[in-house]
Parts: sequence; C-alpha cells; structure tokens
Amino acid sequence: MASWGLRCPNCNSTFTHSQVEDTLANFYIPAKPTFPVGGETLDCPHCGHNHLYQETDLIYQAAASN
Repeated sequence: MASWGLRCPNCNSTFTHSQVEDTLANFYIPAKPTFPVGGETLDCPHCGHNHLYQETDLIYQAAASN
C-alpha cells in the first residue's frame, strides 16, 4: 500500500506519516492528509529529532511491488 512520508531534517531518514487510502480516486491523484494550521510537530522515529512539518513536506511513497 502506498503511503505519505516525511523526511527528517536532522538524520535525513524518511518515515511514514500515513497510508494512502486504497480508492480509485487516489490511484490517479492521491489526496494528501490535512495538517493543522501552522503545521504538525512530530518526532523522528529514527533519531528522535522534534520538527515542525507542513503539508507541503509530505512525500508520496509508492507501494513496493512483489
């Protein structure tokens, strides 16, 4: 399943923010999750760095093919 990811500015690792819903509309143009006004503060699961992310920071991650 495809997902939306974020990149940590401290360790440069990418981590999953949320899954892309498996709908026909999202197959063509996946809808980004909405963020609160002013952004969302999250900790990196790799290094623990706390950072304020904006909706524009989201990265589309395609599902791995088997």
